[in-house]
Amino acid sequence: MAVRLIKTSGYGISHNSCSFEVLLLVKAYSYIRMSTDIQLRGDSLRRQLELSKSYALKHDLTLSESSEMQDIGISAFKGGNLDGGALGIFLQKVKGGKIDRGSYLLVESLDRLSRENVFNALSLFTSIITAGIKLVTLTDGELYSEESVVNNGAQLIFSLTIMMRAHEESLLKSKRISESWENKRNKISSKKLTSRCPAWLKLNDDKDNFITLDDRVEIVKKIFLDSSNGMGNFVITRRLNETGLGSWGKAKGWHASYVQKILGNRAVLGEFQPHRFVDRKRVPAGEPIKD
Repeated sequence: MAVRLIKTSGYGISHNSCSFEVLLLVKAYSYIRMSTDIQLRGDSLRRQLELSKSYALKHDLTLSESSEMQDIGISAFKGGNLDGGALGIFLQKVKGGKIDRGSYLLVESLDRLSRENVFNALSLFTSIITAGIKLVTLTDGELYSEESVVNNGAQLIFSLTIMMRAHEESLLKSKRISESWENKRNKISSKKLTSRCPAWLKLNDDKDNFITLDDRVEIVKKIFLDSSNGMGNFVITRRLNETGLGSWGKAKGWHASYVQKILGNRAVLGEFQPHRFVDRKRVPAGEPIKD
């Protein structure tokens, strides 16, 4: 709540011809989403914040600057921003009554909220406005509320068009990326997909083959030999730490879980298993590639 001093035309309660007006300030929440760090570096964060601040100032809204309203590096194509993301947390607060009806949700455009198929996107859209939240798209200044959509069907048609286009764009992008990776996998014998590899290998300068790091290979061989002789992972781990052999990566010392990872990795046989994400889960992509 705030108090504002306003001038009157002689009927004010003060001797200075002024009176007090009590204002109930309405809160606005700025939701910012970017799917990649490239967008962050490309000034997307600053632009979205400035749009929100400008709108709030123009319409006498109190802008909440909570960092919880940012989903950085999260895609809305498959609902990642709802499943544990900041937008999902915001909606839970709305349903729990922690955010007042009549509050504003400011977004750059509708595709910042969702890029899922039109049914899921529409469900999200309607759940926001029927909960009493006023949704504003800052690029065009459009305000969506339950009342405005009921009284103006064109608003709903317009929003549906944006949602469909956003999903189609993301679907096409996803298809192109999948095809690109499939093409890379098909050419893996001449050019490797990535420099990421088991810690006992290293990609050569020409990026066409992996070379072994002999000192680490000897440790791998010792781990397999000890295991084949009936030694458990904890004993192998203890011996590695006792010998003073430095661990690989950022870990301090050897751990039984990493020993198990080495023993269970078929990369020691020269196999590589590509993966891809399906419904946000990492699954094998095709058969293992040998040699």
